[in-house]
Amino acid sequence: METTLNCWYDFGIGKGGNIVDLAAEIYQSTDMRHLLRCIADSCPIPSMQTVASTSVTRHSAPSFEDIRIVPLESHALVAYLQERGIPPEISKAHCQQVHYSCRGKQYYSVAFANESDGYEIRNRYFKGCISPKDISIRRIRDDPSTECAVFEGFIDYLSALTLGIIGTDIIIFNSVGNVNKTIPRLRDYNAIHCYLDNDVAGKTALGQLTERFGIKVIDRSTLYSGYNDLNEYLTTSFTKIKKYNYE
Repeated sequence: METTLNCWYDFGIGKGGNIVDLAAEIYQSTDMRHLLRCIADSCPIPSMQTVASTSVTRHSAPSFEDIRIVPLESHALVAYLQERGIPPEISKAHCQQVHYSCRGKQYYSVAFANESDGYEIRNRYFKGCISPKDISIRRIRDDPSTECAVFEGFIDYLSALTLGIIGTDIIIFNSVGNVNKTIPRLRDYNAIHCYLDNDVAGKTALGQLTERFGIKVIDRSTLYSGYNDLNEYLTTSFTKIKKYNYE
């Protein structure tokens, strides 16, 4: 949520808007009077005296500057991915490292490219993207494949590589709000293997794809049933193995 602009966007459901739109999502209602009462009850309006005496300073949304993409070599970033179960040989082969500045400070993160020359970026303390935001596609060979695996984010894709469970073309949403962008790319596949999250957003995305492609869509989330996503399954399994070896 961007409080200085009085707007919000939920990448999980692919929706956004103003405070009334947010209230409509929270209270599941289109009754304007009811929504305004709910807003007033949860956020009491300050008195005119308070408003008059308060100085409001507006800031523009943060932007990334001095962006530089290099091979993934940082020990800290490689260690961060290792903590998530991704071995160095996989992370270095499929990710890059981005250096950038934001509001005068220098940062660096793991970078994963999308189809519009933007990047999904991650480190131990931050999750975001360098725009434009788009889907990511990875093909296993030059000639067309008959099957495709679909993931919500690149960490789950790296998890699948670590587990050795995929050998098909790959499409990564980078946000379930990008589901519609994948539809033209999926038309020519005979099988669409979906490794989506076991939550409402993931099930909604699975439903959208199933409605469009029918029996071509195969739900692979049963592999990690009981876990939120494939990476949680991987890291939990990895932790159990280490504990067993130490014992």
